[in-house]
Amino acid sequence: MIPPELKEIQEEILNILFQSDLKLTAREYIKEIKSRFSLSFSEAKSILQDLIDHEELSYQYLYGSTYVEKSFLKPVRISDHFILKPPWYNESPTTNDIEIMIEPGISFGSGQHPTTRLCLNAIDFCFFENKGTPFHPERRCTGADIGTGSGVLAMAMCLAGLSSCMAYEIDPVSICEAHKNAGLNNLTERIKVIEGSIKDSGNSFSMICANLRYPTLVSLSEIIYSGLKENGIAVLSGFREWEKDLVFNVYADKGVDLVWQKDDKNWSAFVLVKKMC
Repeated sequence: MIPPELKEIQEEILNILFQSDLKLTAREYIKEIKSRFSLSFSEAKSILQDLIDHEELSYQYLYGSTYVEKSFLKPVRISDHFILKPPWYNESPTTNDIEIMIEPGISFGSGQHPTTRLCLNAIDFCFFENKGTPFHPERRCTGADIGTGSGVLAMAMCLAGLSSCMAYEIDPVSICEAHKNAGLNNLTERIKVIEGSIKDSGNSFSMICANLRYPTLVSLSEIIYSGLKENGIAVLSGFREWEKDLVFNVYADKGVDLVWQKDDKNWSAFVLVKKMC
């Protein structure tokens, strides 16, 4: 059990893991707890086991090593409005929460990766904080999610207010997961999972999300920009803090305003609005 005197700083203990740029093995995490709080190895090990037992953390076996990660056995709050939860968890959400069911899989999208968290916080901002949002139900606004993975961003956009979303993906496993997750959230009719990359769409989207690495965001910049309606919104992530000026300059040259920016564990995200002509 966690010693009573350490219960009040449990969040700080968890943040050792959450704020690390690298995955930590159980031994590495125990050593960090031991060092940070001047504990014995056995005391630090007991703390980790207690966090595992209470489903705060879980073990993940990857490429021959066992790492410690935030558990996805119960709901995980990602932003003020979005909560990700496994399909077997049946408790009702509170009034302002939007719950997204995600089947644990191998795609990005269960909230573990900083870029997923950044994108969901950006979408949260667009729908619930940005007073200049162009999204209104009667306008039947549509969106696109490029490199959809688990489908979580497409689902977030639809559950927050878009009428439909095109979800583009090239990986067969991710395509299968996106189809399954859309069904879990009763969004099969509103999310179209497309095998392939986005093409020139002719200004058809009110919102485009792209959680992709820097070179890909640059190569797709013209398609993303031209695919947005006037005053349309682009949510971009997948690039490092030291790359954000490079990414922004490419899009700024085309004609966008930066309305939101955030960093998480050396990853960055933007919300850009296409200027009206």
